[in-house]
Amino acid sequence: MRWEEKLSKWIGSQIEVHIEDLAGLDPIAPPKKMTLEKIRVTDDQQYIQIYMNEHQFLAIPLHGEAFTRLETSDQGTLFRSIHTASQLVYKVHFGL
Repeated sequence: MRWEEKLSKWIGSQIEVHIEDLAGLDPIAPPKKMTLEKIRVTDDQQYIQIYMNEHQFLAIPLHGEAFTRLETSDQGTLFRSIHTASQLVYKVHFGL
């Protein structure tokens, strides 16, 4: 899937990022709202980088459709990726 192409329409808009720990080892971090500055997929196609400014980004692992997908509903669009090794679920809400 061409993630940069699919997500670039939200550049400049507000997004909300949630990271959930399925193992329950870390406290649940509150959601973070930010402006999406840039989207970039790493050269090895393993991560998508969600930039909150020119230098800071969140790297979200990319896996097959069973673990990484884009969902649209009445509440907006949700990018979701599950990293099974670290037991983390990354959720980025677009169209706030």
